[in-house]
Amino acid sequence: MINKAVPKLYGFYFNTVSVFSKEKAGKLALGVFSYPRAGKIQPFQNEFLDTARKQKLITEEGFIQLYHWKGNGKTILLIHGWESNSWRWKYLIEPLQKLDYNIISIDAPAHGASTGTDFNAVKYSREIKKVMDLFHPEIVIAHSVGAMATVYQESKNPHTYLEKLVLLGGPDRFDKIMRGYQRLTGFNDKVYHGMDDLLYKYYGFHISDFNTADFVKDIDAEVLLVHSEQDAIVSYKSMASIAAGLKNATTYTSKTGGHSLHTPEVVDQILAFL
Repeated sequence: MINKAVPKLYGFYFNTVSVFSKEKAGKLALGVFSYPRAGKIQPFQNEFLDTARKQKLITEEGFIQLYHWKGNGKTILLIHGWESNSWRWKYLIEPLQKLDYNIISIDAPAHGASTGTDFNAVKYSREIKKVMDLFHPEIVIAHSVGAMATVYQESKNPHTYLEKLVLLGGPDRFDKIMRGYQRLTGFNDKVYHGMDDLLYKYYGFHISDFNTADFVKDIDAEVLLVHSEQDAIVSYKSMASIAAGLKNATTYTSKTGGHSLHTPEVVDQILAFL
């Protein structure tokens, strides 16, 4: 009951504020939406992450934590999703190390050991671009909103050295996510439009404009899309929508993993694709 009531209380608060100021209500709602409540590194995760060479990439707002497991093969960049961190790749990194890949992983802004308090796909995309420009990965593997941010930056700044791209549980349309947030909390359309105006003001796009399915059209790399029908976070239909816009796409429906897709079945499919 508490878990169901708290989002509705937020929505009631946003709606009340919107009576006086649409902009302020939108700012409050966007702030709550953009604040990750999980994803910081837990003590048990440090043992594995300490096996990497750690670096910090300085940004305008602090730093991004990088992890490097050195190998002699092609470079792979790993991009995690919402409320996660680089530890989520542990069971993929271990078999990749056996194949001697050169592995880079990052903690997103406000996640893991990176600094920051708020997060969104555009902010994430800027940091992904910096890391790609630094390490020139031939392969990128990204999960959930990390997949959306990766595709967005690639549409704006294509990297010719990118050969293969793996997108796990990636959402196709940002408005689906935001409408889901609206249903969860119960805020009104005035609040929604307040958020939309702020996103356009600060990032130059409206909610309805930010669509992975549109961003993939100019990607030349081979792409593997993995999704599960049991995904309760991102619609399974997103995979087909994204695949339709790609030049060279392979799709795989996982029987395990739900949204996390963090299972041996998925690892096997990624390794086969690579």
